[in-house]
Amino acid sequence: MVLLTHNLLKSRKGQFFILSAVAVVTILFFVSRWIEPLRVTDTSSVVLSDEAYVFDNINEKTTNAVKGSENCDELDFNVQEYKNFVERYGLDRGYKITLDYSIPSCTATATVIFHLKLHSDKVDAASDFSIVWP
Repeated sequence: MVLLTHNLLKSRKGQFFILSAVAVVTILFFVSRWIEPLRVTDTSSVVLSDEAYVFDNINEKTTNAVKGSENCDELDFNVQEYKNFVERYGLDRGYKITLDYSIPSCTATATVIFHLKLHSDKVDAASDFSIVWP
């Protein structure tokens, strides 16, 4: 009889050890899942504020509007259409974009002078540049 009680006691110690180990691992798992959101860095603000990308893209695509023109009348028309597009696009996105331009003289070649401003609640950016046509 003593042997049966002794073996039963050893068996219960093993069961208690396994059950305790499973309980500790489960508790640690849930604590780590609870703490994890505190460790994750929120990078969505960088993606949501794309003013710098828009500003650089306008600078780059202005060249396409100028270089795609065949003559002086088309040059003025293309640049004016692009200006209207950019300003409407800015209003749709919540930005105030101003693209002013001047064409001092238009002969076989012309220099188009641009002044670009982008204003939002986070960014104020401005740029002056010129593009030679053709």
